[in-house]
Amino acid sequence: MVRLMVWRVLALVIFVAIAVPARAAEAYQVGTISSLLAGGYDGNTTVGELLRHGNFGLGTFNGVDGEMMVLDGRVYRGNSDGRARPVSKEELTPFAVVVAFRPEGSVRVARGQSLEQLQATLDALPYSPSRILAARIDCRVETVKIRSVPKQKPPYRPLGEVIKAEQVVHALHGVQGTLIAFRFPATASSVNVAGWHFHFLTSDKTRGGHVLDLTTGAGQASLEEIADLRISFPAQAPAASASAEAIRDVERPQ
Repeated sequence: MVRLMVWRVLALVIFVAIAVPARAAEAYQVGTISSLLAGGYDGNTTVGELLRHGNFGLGTFNGVDGEMMVLDGRVYRGNSDGRARPVSKEELTPFAVVVAFRPEGSVRVARGQSLEQLQATLDALPYSPSRILAARIDCRVETVKIRSVPKQKPPYRPLGEVIKAEQVVHALHGVQGTLIAFRFPATASSVNVAGWHFHFLTSDKTRGGHVLDLTTGAGQASLEEIADLRISFPAQAPAASASAEAIRDVERPQ
């Protein structure tokens, strides 16, 4: 009798495990990179709504008014003066991606790595290149170049033109902070930046922006693989997808 009861309990456990699979991680995105590059700078999604879907992410604000950093459930704007400030939940965004961050693994980050070397280190980890990868890297950076642009007014120019004409770059040295990063697969190139996209926020939350270049100090990277993506598409979209060259020119302009 006891043995029979044990087998029934085991069968019930197995059934529950099969019937209720582990929930796959899901990212939530507002807008598309193609729309943003074409000048789609106005959105109707609030920061408050964005935070309902995740506590970790990056993006921008209406009029590309600064770089967005979402960390530990709070949202910060990196302005063109290099300063970071918290924003209200009423702020709007045309483009952002967030995830309810639950790291699956971690790896130490070695001192003295360039941005390309850091990307290669993360790419070498056993995560699928066909899925989204979110990475939170808490570290001291020896140097980091961050950028933002002033708020734009209609009629909007394409983002590539704005970056070339108005981006402001600041160099920070020997600061502690967090790199907020996402890697999207090549198949999602019209939706988000194919490859890596990094933003940085200092530990005191006073400086931040889009990362153009860096040299790492020692740190720790926490990572989560994301299988699903939910998108709130813009009301108006460009006629064609953004090219790899257009995205590269915005991510790391020469």
